[in-house]
Amino acid sequence: MNSSVAPEFWALFNRLPPQLQAQARKQFSLWLDDHWHPSLHFKKVGAYCSVRVDANHRALGVERDGSILWFFIGPHDAYEGQI
Repeated sequence: MNSSVAPEFWALFNRLPPQLQAQARKQFSLWLDDHWHPSLHFKKVGAYCSVRVDANHRALGVERDGSILWFFIGPHDAYEGQI
């Protein structure tokens, strides 16, 4: 599955602390290798795709034509406000 990133994702990503940015990159690398890696908790939540960055942070995307457009990354509480 392919993916792309919306501009608002990068705005949120750039506000994350460096260690969380590094964790997000690590998780994305795992996702590229195996979308279903257990640490990712990759799943559909309604119309959205969710992936775990760490215990408190998630990334959200929407799937279109076999590709995911990632638009959100941030705290789990804020994630719940996106869906």
